[in-house]
Amino acid sequence: DDDDDNDSNPYPIPVGGSNALGTWGYINAVDELMRQIETIREEEEEAEEEKESFALDHVVFATGSGGTATGISVGLSLAYASLDDNNNNNDELGQQQQRSSSSSPPRVHAIGVCDNPNYFYDSMSAIADEMGLDLSNLPSDPSNNTATSATTTEQFVRNAVTVHNGKGRGYAMSTDDELDFVLQFAVETGIVLDPVYSGKALYYFLKKVVEGEDDGDGTGEGDGGGTEEYRDTNILFWHTGGSIGLYEKGDELREGLDVASRVERLDVYGK
Repeated sequence: DDDDDNDSNPYPIPVGGSNALGTWGYINAVDELMRQIETIREEEEEAEEEKESFALDHVVFATGSGGTATGISVGLSLAYASLDDNNNNNDELGQQQQRSSSSSPPRVHAIGVCDNPNYFYDSMSAIADEMGLDLSNLPSDPSNNTATSATTTEQFVRNAVTVHNGKGRGYAMSTDDELDFVLQFAVETGIVLDPVYSGKALYYFLKKVVEGEDDGDGTGEGDGGGTEEYRDTNILFWHTGGSIGLYEKGDELREGLDVASRVERLDVYGK
């Protein structure tokens, strides 16, 4: 309001908090993830387990406005990039990054719950530029730390993450199969996924990507040979919340829950 006399300074928050400032949240989240991986490796060493050091092969998550995808993909690229010893120094974080970069970075999958992959690549590139991403310290292809630096932010983004078109019927619109998946997953694991973001994303990844129906080229099609690529691999699905999306689907989910896991009320008073 131009006539506001309270000298207030409102801060506009974009959809999903998807701007440079908001994206730093997932940069920090990746740092936490890398520390957890390091802890797992240290526990393996203490147990003297004779197997390859733990590593993630795939990281999967939902994206609706690009901020999560930018933070996770850029964060992982920074964490796994080959770093000069002079840049690492000898501090705790530097040592952790050195050890983490000894393994190949995971393949990153962003499951779009709206729009199309090109929209997300454009949005992520804009956010990365707003953050001031310095491409000179990053390989053009995060899966190959010896590759030359990317020439454009979009080139880097497209190599850092594969965006799959998982919107299905559309944003916040669910198929019966998607809702059944959310219910069955909750019954079998105790983990509640929402039907708008995480539920839709995991459903699409397991039913389409892993089965080879979507090879990530943006067409939503594949050769059907994807299963072997994911067999015996470590896949991290990043649950990004979204529980508020359950309310709109409450009636439909309740009907399905009666079938998936019927709970009878105990008559402890004999009434």
